[in-house]
Amino acid sequence: MNRSLFAAAALSAAACSFAPKYQRPDAGVPQEFRIVKPSEAASIADLPWWEFFKDPVLQGLIREALANNQDLALAVARVDAARAIVGVAKADLYPQINGNVTGGYGDLSTQTFPGSKTSGRYTINGNVSWLMDLWGQVRNTRDAAYADLLATVDGQRAVVLSLVSDVAQAYVELRAFDLQLEIAKSNTETRRGTLELFEARAAGGAASDLEVNQARSDLAVTLAAIPQAQILIWIKEHQISVLLGRAPSPIPRGTALTDMPEMPELPAGVPAQLLTRRPDLLAAEQNIIAAGKRVGVAVANRLPALSLTGFIGLDATNVPDLFTPGALTWNAGAAIFAPIFQGFRLSSLEQNARAVLEETIASYRKTVEVALQEVADASAGVAKLGEVRAAFEMQVKATTASVDLARGRYEGGVASYLDVLDAQRRLYEAQLNLEGAIRDQLTSFVQLYRALGGGWQYTEPAVPETPPPGGKPPPPPAQPPIPPAQPAAALAETASAK
Repeated sequence: MNRSLFAAAALSAAACSFAPKYQRPDAGVPQEFRIVKPSEAASIADLPWWEFFKDPVLQGLIREALANNQDLALAVARVDAARAIVGVAKADLYPQINGNVTGGYGDLSTQTFPGSKTSGRYTINGNVSWLMDLWGQVRNTRDAAYADLLATVDGQRAVVLSLVSDVAQAYVELRAFDLQLEIAKSNTETRRGTLELFEARAAGGAASDLEVNQARSDLAVTLAAIPQAQILIWIKEHQISVLLGRAPSPIPRGTALTDMPEMPELPAGVPAQLLTRRPDLLAAEQNIIAAGKRVGVAVANRLPALSLTGFIGLDATNVPDLFTPGALTWNAGAAIFAPIFQGFRLSSLEQNARAVLEETIASYRKTVEVALQEVADASAGVAKLGEVRAAFEMQVKATTASVDLARGRYEGGVASYLDVLDAQRRLYEAQLNLEGAIRDQLTSFVQLYRALGGGWQYTEPAVPETPPPGGKPPPPPAQPPIPPAQPAAALAETASAK
């Protein structure tokens, strides 16, 4: 029996595998990004989020989201489940041992021996079975499960990346709505003063009803804008609250929108870096590896299987006799199972596995294309929205001067106050345009950071024992660290080496 097991183990160690050798699919990645063409290998995505987002209040919100967000909790649970499945898949690499203890008492008489004969029957036995992995079926199943695990880990990273960028973008939009509210309130006070002036002049016969009604109409526009902005603020606070894993509640504020610094011109990196940085691309690549391993499983299922079995036990009619030499029983053997005809079931399963492999390859290429598009779109915003912001800043400056000029011309008696109202209206529109440009510019930086795959690292530096002079130490990480990223080809290389 020992020699048989040794021979079987040697045969299993030399087993082959029918899984196709993994090679990263060609996804047509260009040498450099369109619009942004950096010469450096570094990238803004190399910065951890706590260095990219400088607002302390925003940093606190991100930490709270990483600690309490339910989407991230689901991702963590999926990783734990996938890790357990790896353990299940690895179990078939080892012999399966089972034990059994039985006892009974009854009539054991038969037609051959007529008459009643009652007796006891007691057994203690152990069974061993071991399916030889001749064609790599078990190893491919294990490697596929491990690839699934890595894909779920990358999925967890993708959730972190999405969560960090979603909180940052929502915070920028919230501060933009705050600015909208301030602009509406400021213009409301100005227009209310104008209306009071016109009403007073109309009472003295120095102003017409047309001017009064026009001033009243302009005031109504900004009065309506105040509750509209408040609604948007509340809805955005509710969205952020869900991201933070809490019930809808007020959100603290930090740096004002107009005081947020513009992001420095940092390189985006080379496109090939996306393939090793973006979690969704890494997960898509692991899906290809898993599908390839399952092709090997499907092929192996069509081939004969060898299993070893063993039995050893004690059998007696009473308990004391169980522990005598005569009670010992044992058996060792081997079995070969060969699928001969199953209605083309196994060939269809192999065709299905190969089709799924092609599907994962196409999905990977599509994911790469979308990633490149997201980088290009965000890069376009970063490249051009600064010019848009500068133009609207010029517009606000010019319309502010026109309001002063129109007021001066009115006070000098050379212009109607309708000119003043028109200038105030254009200033209000210009202020809203500038607010939108600032919001879009800051959002484009967040989107580029996300598109490049930055921000999923959330293991912050350890808190030093002595705080640095003039500043507070960084807080401890809100979550345990995610397992380090592993190159996609590592699993295939490990499997081929075994």
